[in-house]
Amino acid sequence: RRLIFERYNMAVEGAGKQTLSHEELQVAKKLPPQTRWLSNMDRVTAAGVREVVISTVDRYPHPDDVLAMLREHGVERHRWAATTLCIHFKADFDLDDKDEGEWIPDESFAALASFLAEHLPLVDTLRMDDNRCRRVGPRNAMSAYVAERLGKLRRMFLKFAYLPAFGVKTLPAHITHLTLSVHGAYEFIDIPRIMTSSLVSLTLSAIPLNFVWDKFTHGGVLEFNELRSLDLTFHVPYRSIPSGKTEDDLMWERYNKESTEVDEDGNKVSYVDSKTDNYKGNHKLKTISVKEHTPKYTVLKEGKRPRFPKLRHLQLNLYPGRLREFLRDIPLGQLLTLHISADLVAYKGVRLVGLDSLQSSNICYYSESKLRESPHANRFLAKVFAQPPHVRRLTVGTSSKCRLRLPPTVACTGIRRLKLTAQVSYADLPALLRQLPVLEYLYLQRTLFVEPPPLTHTPEEMARHFLAMDPRPVSTSLVKFAPDVLCRNATDEVVFYNIFMLIGRVPSLRVMKMFSFYSTHFLRELLPLLKIPELLKFIRHLAALEFKE
Repeated sequence: RRLIFERYNMAVEGAGKQTLSHEELQVAKKLPPQTRWLSNMDRVTAAGVREVVISTVDRYPHPDDVLAMLREHGVERHRWAATTLCIHFKADFDLDDKDEGEWIPDESFAALASFLAEHLPLVDTLRMDDNRCRRVGPRNAMSAYVAERLGKLRRMFLKFAYLPAFGVKTLPAHITHLTLSVHGAYEFIDIPRIMTSSLVSLTLSAIPLNFVWDKFTHGGVLEFNELRSLDLTFHVPYRSIPSGKTEDDLMWERYNKESTEVDEDGNKVSYVDSKTDNYKGNHKLKTISVKEHTPKYTVLKEGKRPRFPKLRHLQLNLYPGRLREFLRDIPLGQLLTLHISADLVAYKGVRLVGLDSLQSSNICYYSESKLRESPHANRFLAKVFAQPPHVRRLTVGTSSKCRLRLPPTVACTGIRRLKLTAQVSYADLPALLRQLPVLEYLYLQRTLFVEPPPLTHTPEEMARHFLAMDPRPVSTSLVKFAPDVLCRNATDEVVFYNIFMLIGRVPSLRVMKMFSFYSTHFLRELLPLLKIPELLKFIRHLAALEFKE
């Protein structure tokens, strides 16, 4: 049961954001703050409360005001059994970040921390989202609380707006769950030394590639004996390159120093671009600041490597280095879930094999290079669909600006849920779906539509065209389909043609997930086709489709 204290600015809440224009909302925000705190304290019992939530949804609160509110409600008169404390201090960018008002002293945060520590003595879990404003110093709202309660806290989930000084140098060994993340990173996060012996879950963001393991070594030991979930989001530093080159040019040139690699079939593949220009030694070229995409993976002193004997879930976001060097420290055979988001070139040399226990896979790449993606992006798709057949959920994401080719054969034939974001053609989907015999859910984004043949304008012409195609079912297991209908370069008629030609051969389909505005058009186009007798026996299942938004 939750005990909630939530503050509102009545000047905004009273009017309702939905009824105000942007300009009117800004005026309302600047009115004298008619704030009030809402609480359910009169409807809960101290012994029954397991979680205390203190939240503001208007402007960043002064801790003195929060403390006064808690005392006004008589929080200190009860013996609370809560084991979780949630602090959500939100700032309003339009007001708080431009406010030159009074600086909030550390003493105010310390007084609030002491009150919470004294009257919530059983708390061992802290959840904080501190979107602090410019009137707050380098420490966050709960730095003083963390320092005071450090010996009792076992789980900390902390999210910051900026990168504050943490307030403690070392986190104790009894911490089991730790999240340190930021809303947006402009520099590396400053994390304390973390003891690894009891960690079960670890989430870090805004970390450099060569900084990952240094904060975890203690007495030469680097073993995550209890860690089951690891989630790392990397932050890439800036450096200069000659202005005659683009960021993408230099990134690929660095990886092309290794002229060949061996693909999945054992063939040598060259990645060298023969058009690479030589810019070294040209003193006339200026420099520009760009993100460094290829820092080297740090090898620890004395040859020590991290060990993860119980790791089951791995998530790597914005990974800038060589994935194969990082993954060699990971026991891939015991992973249940794998999520990787990295630059396309980071996948060079990676083979997604040995994933003996994997059930869920989410593999994505980002790249701004239109000229150099092919054939690398097609090889990326081949690697992803070469994962083992026991994978049940697969998400594939690409940022390609050109058409990609689905691999002719897939190994992950046990997929039940597939989310595919890639510029692949609708014409290639039947061959893929026929290789996925247990697929139940398909989600598509950025799919390329096929232009309909000339004689498909009327229902009768569409029916003749459909009956002339391969009559074999595309899938007999697919139940739910979520197509992408928001294509800038396709008319509604083109979208309908592509979707209909696919789902007309999916007799198991029961649910279509699409925006309501398009489902109306889809039904309007579908109804005449259902009235054609020779076609109805093939598409009867479409008459019972359920549409969901």
